Amino acid sequence: MELFEIKLPLIKENDDLLKIIITNIRKTIGSLNEGDIIVIAEKVVATSQGRVKKLSEVKNISNQAKDLARQYNMDERYVKLILDEASMVLGGMKHVILTKVNDFLIANAGIDQSNAGGGKVVLLPKNLDEVIWKFWKTLRKEFKLNNLGIIIADSRVQPLRKGTIGIAIATVGFEPIEDLRGKPDLFNRPLEITMRAIADDLASAAQFLLSEADKQTPVVIIRGTDVEFTEKPKLTMEMPPEECLYMNIFSKYLLRKKEDS
Repeated sequence: MELFEIKLPLIKENDDLLKIIITNIRKTIGSLNEGDIIVIAEKVVATSQGRVKKLSEVKNISNQAKDLARQYNMDERYVKLILDEASMVLGGMKHVILTKVNDFLIANAGIDQSNAGGGKVVLLPKNLDEVIWKFWKTLRKEFKLNNLGIIIADSRVQPLRKGTIGIAIATVGFEPIEDLRGKPDLFNRPLEITMRAIADDLASAAQFLLSEADKQTPVVIIRGTDVEFTEKPKLTMEMPPEECLYMNIFSKYLLRKKEDS
């Protein structure tokens, strides 16, 4: 498997991001190949959509936002934006609020202060499904491809682990999950719960090259994968909270802790 980083100019609001990506793919590696996977950092998508907010323009701070800001030592304007974007707030700690957005858990509703400019933050992109399908159709036509995958990626932290890993927040063109349940292991024992997070694994691989700092490489091409290409995946990446290992165990742990206090 090979990975190629694609450097872009500084992306601004209302830029034609897709056109810029095509231009710089041709400039850097000439063309896309059959079976390539394109990983795009969510921040450039959001920036081109104008999802950059000045904290100085955030008004009408709710009491809930003020309370959470005091509790977690955060800017109340930042917290207001988090509450506006999140469908659920699960708790937090100093400088961080854990939220649920678009059926996945993410810190601070995915709102990022890095590479946003002084006094600004970048929200998650909107209409991700619409955006990624447009990109997929255009890129397949532009490079005359049948099989092509696209991932819009973000980063997240893991329970009890330092550092961030990649997460696919939208995919198209391939199966994002490989279901191994029922298949035999080395000793012919059928697997019971194993599913491989193909899209997240690829996003994590690309995370080595996706720029989190000042490199301006928000696009990575992954070549030589063994994924199943399809327009209609059988499985999605999301999982109901009641089926999630962490959500179930953490909720029971916190309930016991509350009862014991």
